[in-house]
Amino acid sequence: MQVTYKYIVIEDNPVDMKILNDFLQKLPHLKLIDTFHNPIEAIQTIHSNTVDIIFMDIEMPEMTGLSLLNSLEKIPIVILISKHSQYAMEAFEMGVTDYIQKPFTFERLLRAVSRGIELLNLQNRSFQELTVPKDNFVFLKAGRELLKFNLNDILYVEALASFTKIFTEDKISVISESISDLHAKLPPNSFLRVHKSYLVPFSKIIGISTKNVILENHKIPLGLSYRERIEKVLAGDEHIND
Repeated sequence: MQVTYKYIVIEDNPVDMKILNDFLQKLPHLKLIDTFHNPIEAIQTIHSNTVDIIFMDIEMPEMTGLSLLNSLEKIPIVILISKHSQYAMEAFEMGVTDYIQKPFTFERLLRAVSRGIELLNLQNRSFQELTVPKDNFVFLKAGRELLKFNLNDILYVEALASFTKIFTEDKISVISESISDLHAKLPPNSFLRVHKSYLVPFSKIIGISTKNVILENHKIPLGLSYRERIEKVLAGDEHIND
């Protein structure tokens, strides 16, 4: 059975809207939810429906496409389509999947859609080799105390000189060992080093942008020297502990 992906289109120019819709209707694995002429009209649909992909212009009346993205708690797969190239860097830093400049061809749109679906499949697939093991906790030394941490509760880890800070929803704990030593104690295939100063749980990664690893409510700096390997891990071409 073929998987279908739900999408919406936000575009204020009727001609551009028709061109985009005509192209998208050629792709049987995409299912249109609705079309909108400005972002404000789309907000309720985004919040009340499962929207897999948003195709959107940037410069529109009342609200820009980038302003809409800033208003969302969780950004889905977003493919921006604009006549202007000056917004591209900001858009990628916000975590958009692709940025297409008008006018565009069907082949260019198809590449963007394929990239978006690849990311969706990555997010939705079963991480059998990448999940936290049954004993999903670890004891770590904090000063004179030995504290128990549930691995599912850890949002990310940050180096603090020769110590390490562990961030959870309700507190920050300082651990009496370096980030490298801590990483070695964590279960294989569960945490990913994304920067010399940061570890993140693989299962909490939503995507990556030019400079950041995107978690649900946080953006973690992405080290340039780590990017290539992280892309391979996310694509399934390499294991975390290789």
